[in-house]
Amino acid sequence: MANQLPAAPVISILNMKGGVGKTTISAHLFRHLVDRLNKSVLLIDFDPQFNLTQTLMSRAAFEKTKIANKTIFSVMEPAPEPSLFKITSGLGPPPSVESVVEPLRVWSHTKKPAISLLAGDFRMTKYTMVDDQKALQPVRNRFLEFVNNARQQYDLVCIDCNPSSSFMTVCALLASTHLLVPVRPDRYSILGLELLNEFIDHVPILTNKPKQIVLINGTAAKHDMNVENTLRADPKLGPITLPTTLKFSGLLSAKEGQTGFATERKVAHMNALKQRFSRIVDDLKAPLGWQP
Repeated sequence: MANQLPAAPVISILNMKGGVGKTTISAHLFRHLVDRLNKSVLLIDFDPQFNLTQTLMSRAAFEKTKIANKTIFSVMEPAPEPSLFKITSGLGPPPSVESVVEPLRVWSHTKKPAISLLAGDFRMTKYTMVDDQKALQPVRNRFLEFVNNARQQYDLVCIDCNPSSSFMTVCALLASTHLLVPVRPDRYSILGLELLNEFIDHVPILTNKPKQIVLINGTAAKHDMNVENTLRADPKLGPITLPTTLKFSGLLSAKEGQTGFATERKVAHMNALKQRFSRIVDDLKAPLGWQP
């Protein structure tokens, strides 16, 4: 019998502070990774605000996806859900990966998905209102089974998380082999990183802690270097901080009525942004285990 390929890494984009650029990184950096490394990627929008989905899908396309029960919510529980405060009993296995994800780009030579999206869903807020942890355990197990199945079909699974210490955060941590923690060059963003570490240390069921990777995001020509220097000098955080920073760019800013991957737009200064993305992708190869 042929040897089975090792399961793909699972990387959650997470920081306990909001506004650090998680969705920007999930959408645009990992789209560039597909081209740079020829790796297939599944993006999972695990934030109830579903900003990643709104970045990549038109409203009309999302409505069709939701009506067809092809969102993250259908992975957690089969439709229809009984109520906002009750978990479905007898959940059964999760849906197949290909039945719920939306291929956004396809390899021309194989016709297989190069990058796909599992759309977010505002109904995920339900899991912030259910207090019965025993009832939530089958939901968590169903999600973990789905992610494990996805790891056999994609080279990388990326989970875009919300900034909270919630049931969903624990689900993402349990599913992940790696965490990519974006931080702005300010002390509040660093505090979010410290809170994340404290939270991870106090999750009793997390026996295998994901490997952390820190990405400094939103740097500018005149940003405060003291924060960055302090981070890089830290004996614990310095070694896991990527050498390349992601500079602020208006090309990555969300614009009304505009969806899709930023790096595919033919506009001025895009080559410079792609070059920086390429350096960050190359920085990620070793931590993700893709370096020979």
